[in-house]
Amino acid sequence: MAACGLIAAACAGDDDAADPNIGVDVPTVIATTNIWADVVENVTCNGLVHVESLMPPGADPHTFEPSLRDRADLANASLVVANGLELEESLEDTLEAVAAEGTPVFHIGDHLDPITVGEAGSNDEHDDSDHDESDHDDDEGHEDDHDESDHDDDEGHEDDHDESDHDDDGHDESDHDESDHDDDGHAHDHAGGADPHIWFDPVQISGTLEELAHAIADATGLNESEIEACASDYREALDDAHHHTLDIVAELEPSRRVLVTNHDALGYFADRYGFRVVGTVIPATTTAAEASIAHLEALAEIIEHENVAAIFSESTHSTATAEQLAAQIGDVEVVNLDTGSLGPAGSDSDTYIGLLTSNAEAIVAALQSGN
Repeated sequence: MAACGLIAAACAGDDDAADPNIGVDVPTVIATTNIWADVVENVTCNGLVHVESLMPPGADPHTFEPSLRDRADLANASLVVANGLELEESLEDTLEAVAAEGTPVFHIGDHLDPITVGEAGSNDEHDDSDHDESDHDDDEGHEDDHDESDHDDDEGHEDDHDESDHDDDGHDESDHDESDHDDDGHAHDHAGGADPHIWFDPVQISGTLEELAHAIADATGLNESEIEACASDYREALDDAHHHTLDIVAELEPSRRVLVTNHDALGYFADRYGFRVVGTVIPATTTAAEASIAHLEALAEIIEHENVAAIFSESTHSTATAEQLAAQIGDVEVVNLDTGSLGPAGSDSDTYIGLLTSNAEAIVAALQSGN
């Protein structure tokens, strides 16, 4: 028995040496999606806190339903990091409840300038000329990217996207007036509200990292300067990813930067990198909505009129409707992107930065190969 005890002690000692966090009370931060979990891990240098993603890989954040175990985990966390802006539709009541009970909840969407549904991608103000090296301060959160010349009054870019120029879908009304599309289903569930797909603009996300770092330090009691240093390093990585995406997009001539997506998920990408979103299979910012036959018929006309080369679908949602629409039109490719969740481990999109750049590469490749 004594020998067994010594062996057990030795084995325990080996395990402790392998994992320095054994026996250490490491705070837990829970992020609603694995995209935000990856961001939190980077802001905390991959080890200062224990980070969990509430939603499993491949989960659709619009439709995810929390379990009782999820509810308990959230309540026991030091901090919850959520997207906000009504992205986590079925989770909102739970987040409100745990916040009321004392668990701090940091909504990233509350700390940036969201675009309005229907306004994105209807202009080319974020082309390469707007994003040269002189526009970015590597140490100050890229404040010059969103100055008043780019976004009048910082109020959702209202002056750039008035209703007289564009209908709710970002279409120029001279080509697609209301008489053509009264029944096309483009009355968005969140019409006029904030677009929740904020992670597709790394410049804006970079600008939230200081406040995120402060929230983590405040909730966990960790050294704020240490977390801020991690956040600063990650801010530089996001800046590199942004400029890499600019280089990728520069390979595609502006006339081909036309997007049709599964739902209104790529508005921030379009707004930042000079694309136009001319239509969506699901006419809403949520995948919980459905498309009408009239809407799909109108969308087919738009695709043919705009000579769209590809429909961009999503790994978190069925591609069946997009595939049927593409088959009906002919000569249109359906390209699956990782949008609401990171890709599988080992894939090009298994990190937030990887998701950004791999999606940009897939979009540009598909539009370059079109007729």
